[in-house]
Amino acid sequence: MTPSARSNWLIPAGLLVLAAVPVLAGGLRLAEFAGGAQVLPDGDRITSAPLPVVAHIVAVTVFSVLGAFQFAPRFRRRHRRWHRVAGRLLIPCGLLTALSGLWLTLFLPPGPFDSDALVAVRVVVSVAMAGSIVLGLVAVRRRDFGRHRAWMIRGYAIGMGAGTQFFTQMAWLAAVGPLTTSGRTGTMTAAWLINVLLAEWIIRRRGGTAGARPAVRGRRAREDTALAV
Repeated sequence: MTPSARSNWLIPAGLLVLAAVPVLAGGLRLAEFAGGAQVLPDGDRITSAPLPVVAHIVAVTVFSVLGAFQFAPRFRRRHRRWHRVAGRLLIPCGLLTALSGLWLTLFLPPGPFDSDALVAVRVVVSVAMAGSIVLGLVAVRRRDFGRHRAWMIRGYAIGMGAGTQFFTQMAWLAAVGPLTTSGRTGTMTAAWLINVLLAEWIIRRRGGTAGARPAVRGRRAREDTALAV
């Protein structure tokens, strides 16, 4: 199997694995809202704002699962129409994920281990995610497909923070013990930093910030046009 063929399934498979824990947690939370038994902690605080919580869970689930297939190169090229249609759904879902997360950060009572520093970090990443998606939309409207791809990679990386947080918190539990306020702040912040740094490495490795405009190298430009959201 060629490297290109491997990347066509390894990329979405890896991203789906990363999304599995937050998607499962979101499903359990929705089951609680539907009258099921409470299996996740902090239920009383979460159920005090059911509408934004449900909106956040649904949006982030669609964004993380559907978005995983947008970054498989061969899949994207073979299913151009699917890429465009999915993109039109992913942009509002990504914005809803960021904005509902911002609302929950600012207006939901803080959890027992939520520090002021973590609240500030959450505000920053929510704004950064929404801004990345908006800039990605602006770029594709200008037919600047390189910058569109780069900004969408950044937005997706931030949105997948909860998946990486599972691993950083498991590492803390194994190395230190039960989470503390500082431990929760540190592990969650570290997860977002890991995702952002990895996204920037991928963008620079692929030359993703260069504008791939239709006037440049006709065949490549026509492919990028077909892949636009």
